[in-house]
This record gives sequence, C-alpha cells and structure tokens, in this order.
Amino acid sequence: MKNFNYQQPGGPMQGYATVPATSDAKEYLRLLMRHKIGLLFTLLLGLFCAWLFLISTDKTYETSALIEVKEERNYFDDAGNVAQTDWNAPTIKEEANLLRSRKVLSPVVEAFDLRTSANPKTVPVLSALTTKIPVLGDLIGKLSFASSYAWNDVSISIAELSVPRQWEDQGLTLTTLEGNAYSLADSDANLLIERAEVGTSVTVEIPNRDPMTINVAELDAPAGVEFSVARASLQAAVSALRSNLSTETTDSKSRMITVKQRGNDPALIAELTNAVLSEYTSVKLGSQNRSSDGKLEVYEEQLPKVEAELRAAELALSDFRRTAGSFGEDTQINFKLGQLDKLETDLIEKEVERDDLLKRYTVSHPTPKRLQKEIDVLNDKIRQVRGTLSARPDTQRELAVLEDELETKRTLFIEVKESLQKLRLSNVGNVGEVQIIDDALAPRKPISPSSLLAIVGGTLTTLFLYTLYLTLRSALSTVISDQDSLERASGLPVFMNIPKSTAQRRLGSPATVDPRKLLPGGDGGSSSKAISGNVLALSKPEDYSIENLRGLRSMLEDLMAEADNNVLMFTSPLPSMGKSFLSMNLAVLVAQSGKKVLLIDADYQRGQLHKSLGLAVGPGLPEVVRGKSELKETVKATTVPNLYCIPRGYSGGSNSTDMPSDKEFGAFLNVVAPRFDICIIDTPPVLSVSTAASLGKHAGSTIMVVKEGEVKEPQLNEALKRLSFSGVRVSGCIMNGSSTPTPKHYTYYQEQLD
Repeated sequence: MKNFNYQQPGGPMQGYATVPATSDAKEYLRLLMRHKIGLLFTLLLGLFCAWLFLISTDKTYETSALIEVKEERNYFDDAGNVAQTDWNAPTIKEEANLLRSRKVLSPVVEAFDLRTSANPKTVPVLSALTTKIPVLGDLIGKLSFASSYAWNDVSISIAELSVPRQWEDQGLTLTTLEGNAYSLADSDANLLIERAEVGTSVTVEIPNRDPMTINVAELDAPAGVEFSVARASLQAAVSALRSNLSTETTDSKSRMITVKQRGNDPALIAELTNAVLSEYTSVKLGSQNRSSDGKLEVYEEQLPKVEAELRAAELALSDFRRTAGSFGEDTQINFKLGQLDKLETDLIEKEVERDDLLKRYTVSHPTPKRLQKEIDVLNDKIRQVRGTLSARPDTQRELAVLEDELETKRTLFIEVKESLQKLRLSNVGNVGEVQIIDDALAPRKPISPSSLLAIVGGTLTTLFLYTLYLTLRSALSTVISDQDSLERASGLPVFMNIPKSTAQRRLGSPATVDPRKLLPGGDGGSSSKAISGNVLALSKPEDYSIENLRGLRSMLEDLMAEADNNVLMFTSPLPSMGKSFLSMNLAVLVAQSGKKVLLIDADYQRGQLHKSLGLAVGPGLPEVVRGKSELKETVKATTVPNLYCIPRGYSGGSNSTDMPSDKEFGAFLNVVAPRFDICIIDTPPVLSVSTAASLGKHAGSTIMVVKEGEVKEPQLNEALKRLSFSGVRVSGCIMNGSSTPTPKHYTYYQEQLD
C-alpha cells in the first residue's frame, strides 16, 4: 500500500518562501479570475474617468497653411532686362525665426486684441460636469460658498481694457452684480469700481500711476460669479501666440514651410494664421524692395529736371532758327556733332549712375571714384570736340550745337521715363520671395482630446493599477490563496483541492427543515427528502466538489494505513472553513460504498450536523461520554444506509466545565470505534476553542481544512503549533472553496453521461 510522507510543523516549513507563485501565467490568471468583479468595477471606473476627462478638457483645434520661400528674386535692371540678385538665400531655420519674431507677431497681437483676457472662476472637472448637467449646476450654484464659481455656461466680452504698466500680467477680479452691472477689485482684493453698468466706459484714477479704463461690452452670468480679468504685456501675449505657432518642413533642402496654429476657437486660429502670414509677407517684401525703392526715388527726382531741360532746348533751337534761318551742314561738321552728341549722352548716363551710387556709398568708395574718373575723361573729350567746331562759322556751329543738345535731351528724357515706368511696374507686380500656397482654413474636428485614446488610456490605466495592486498584495500578503502556498506554509501534503460549488449555495439551510418531520412519528419520506435537500452528496451527486470527495474517499485506505485507529478528525484554523460540509459529505460517500460510518459532531457550541441529517434533538456526545446517556440512545441511524451520527447533544449553550475531558473521550472512542469501519469527527476551529487539540490526540488521522483566501500563514502556523504541542498528528490539508474552474474534460464527461 502507498504511504503518504508528511512533515510535522516546525523547522521544515520555515524553509519555504511565503510569496505566492504569481509569476506563473496560470496562477496569475487564476488570481485575476478571483477578482473578476473588482476588474469589472475597475473597468467601469476607467470609463467614468475617461468621460470626466473628455468633458473637462477644452477641445484643441489645429489649422495649417503652406508657404514657399524662393531662393532668388528676379527684377528689371536699368536696361529693362531681367537680372538676379547676388545675395545668399536665407535658410528655412532663419525664415522660421523671422516668422515667429516679435516684428511679425506684435502687429497681429494688437490687431486681434490678444492682450486682454477674461475667464470665469471654475472648479476643475466639477464645473465641466455641472455644465453638462444644468440641474446639478443650479443646485450647487444656490449654495452660499459656491456662488462665486461658474456652474453653468457664462460669457463676457470686454471692449476696452487699459491698466498701468505695473499691473500688466496681473489678474483683476470682476464680480457680476444684479441689474446688468459689475464691480472690480485688484489682485489684493482692493475695490476699484464699486458698481459699473455694462456697456459704459469707466476710468479709474490710480495714485502715482497711469489711469485704468475698462469697458465691458457684454456680461451674461448669475449675480456673484467672479471673472479673472487681465491685461497681458506685449511680451507675454507674443510668447503665448508663439507657443501655439509651429513650423515644419520635409527636409533642409525644401523651400516649402508648413505653418501650424493651435487653439480652442477654430475660426480664430485660422484668422490668426492668415494674419501672421500676411504680416510675414509684408515684412519680407518690404526688405526686398528697399533697393528698388531708392532707385525709383532717384529717377522720380531727375525726370522733371530732364523734361525741363528738353523743353528749354527745343525753345532755344526754335528761337535760333527763327532769327538766323537754316544753314547747310557739311559732312565734317555732321561727324563732329554726332561725336559730340554721343559723348554728351555717355556723360549724362555716367553722372546718373554716379548720383545713384552716392546715395548708397560715400564719396571715398572705389566705385564712385571710378565713375568720376570716367566722367572727367568724357568732359575732356567733349572740350576737344567743341574746340574743333569753334573754327567753323558761328551760325552753323551754334545751330549744330542746339540741334545736338536737343537730340541729347530728348534721348535722355525717353530713357529716364522708360526706366521709371519699368521700376514702377516691377514694384507693383513683385510678389517677393514668399508665396502663400495654401491659406489656413477653420478646422472642423479637434485634434485633442481624442475620445478613443481617452477611453483606451483610462481603462488600461485603471486596469493596470488594479492588477498592479492585486499583484503587490498577492506578493506581500500572507493570505493562503492557492494549493502551492498552502503546501509551503504548512509543510504538509495537500490531499485535495475542493472547488466552490454553486449547487451547495442553492441548497436549503439546515434551519429550514421542519422539526415536526424529525420526530419519531414523523413522515419518513418527507424526512428523507428534507435530508437530501441539505446534503450535496445526496441532492447533487454529480457535482465536481463531490467528485473530488470521492477521490478523497479512495485515498482513505492509504491515508489511514499507518494510523493507530480508524478515527479521522476534520478541523480548521478558523470558523467557516467548510469542515462540517466535508466531514458530512465524505461520511455519506463512504457509507454509500458499503462501509459502516459513524459521524461525530464534536462542536459542542455550534454543531448543526443533526439538522442536516434530519435527526431529532436529543442526547449527544457530551451526555454519552460522561455516562448520562446510553450508547444505543445516542448513536442514531440516519436515512442514509450505513451512516450513523452522534449529535452535539444538549450542551450547545452550557458552560465548558460540563464538557467531557480528553481521557473520557479517549475511553469512549476505544469502546465505540471498533464497532464501525470508520469514525469521522467534526471538531470546532483550533484557534477558537481547545476541543480539537484535546480530542485530536485520540484520532488516528487528522486533516486540516483551509478555505482559499480566508486564512493567513501565521494563523495556520499557530493552529498547527497548538496541535503539535498537544500531540496531534496532522496527516495533511485540504484546500476548500478553491476558485479553480471545473476542468473541461469533466464537463465533457458529464455531458456524455447525460
């Protein structure tokens, strides 16, 4: 026969780790299944937190625009030809810095009045919740301590607000009053305006500081609600606008820049982005046109002078011809005059170019010096040509000079006028180096918060925290929650793992049995039916828990092979461990196998076995042990064949001094045990009373019943220690109420039987 090797409590069990083996996947899943209700509530809590987050968080929108920064710009030169600039194109990083600079953003801040802000006083999350539930907001708003907060939708519009420079970036408290009015206090709660009407501009004189002016255009809020009103400094407003403005590009070589703007108002951020791009384009175009604007100014100044000189030359030639008549010209004079005309034209062009350069450079610059030398050379040549003409007849020479001068002035006038028109046309049609490809549009959907992300994040976070709590509690707790931890804590073999039975919870309580049916003259059929309704082995013999007890029944021969007698005792460290359930159902199963079984209820105070088995109230264990009752009157037969029971007797509420001693009980067992194949004793908890320690020394085998998740390791060790000190030999343990699910193969087997 097979013998069980067990260890007595003491040193060996201290060598085991007391941390449950939660690292095993199956054990971890079993841990989660034991707390599935908590996981469900945690999931609901995560959904609720996600909903609160969604309603309490302002929606953020994002708009974008696309611009192109060209590397070079074309323009018309003085000759009317397309020319290119000789400067290096700025990098994308420089363009982004310029776009986010104060020079670009400051006009936008002022144009949209972004320096003025007004926000109601709210309670985070709670105010958002009451806004969604107006009835709740009305109830809370009626409370005196909550009247200063906004619990429903409120609005305010400030048309004008100017404060002393020292008060910029500081909040002022505006409180709504009855009659469409308000009061205003500074940051130190000093009253500035006792009462002012909405729509009226109010000026407050402040000692040693600039006056303050405020004009509230609209105010829609219950009386008593407070608003925080502030006038931000230009730097703070620009920084706030800059923080929501970003630029992106695909790579360093790309000239396309994506400009993005974030905010709570979709229409406003689109307008802000387009205004920023417009201002940025104006700044870029202004810097690019400075050179052409200077040249345009020079030509506009010279055109009237050249036109006046042309009209004077025409008048002089006309007067000379009218007084002197016309003279023929020979070839030599015509050549000299043509040469003189060419030299004078070159001279005028050099002088115009020199004057243009002197507007940008000093006289000592090399380029103006070079042009001055060329002008001096032309003057010398002109003097030489005019000297050759001086020998000609005066009339002919003067006529030639006047005609040449007229032609020169006319040519110069035409060139200056054409150049001026080209410059004007170039400035009007010049789009600069920045071109807006896509304007910003008002977005229709917010980018945050994301409903899906909030729900997934909220549920996963709460579930993770709860599972982390369960893991840490399981790792740090000394509660015995599985078979492995029971073996490590006790140092004893675990014979059986009895799962929870839903059928047992549906059975009637022993107190529901009609006492009249238990009397000697009662209806035996009804009594048998009542007993079957309270004993799981009789009412639901196919239950998985009963099937496990059948396995324990088959192990009894090996379990009690080396025992001194045929007495088996069930005990537990604490109450409600299920030892009475195990002892009663095991006794029924053993009796059904054909063996004669005696079930003894040793729980003098709270024993209920006689009710479950349908026995009438009468003398029991204390009376028969002390000789106050005959054995044949105390050992009562049940409706289950081969099963007999000794109830607790009349001593359920009596003093413990009336209880039999362990010697008396030992003598009683020596007499009664040989008359049965097995005696099963149901004792009270070890840590509650000393009955188990007193009676256990006379039992050949003892089994400790531990309910899953109900006993801590120190409690189990203390119970085993008390039994060991009393000389009780504990054979092993049974894990009762296990949350381990019913194996699929057993369910399949039952379905095939059905």
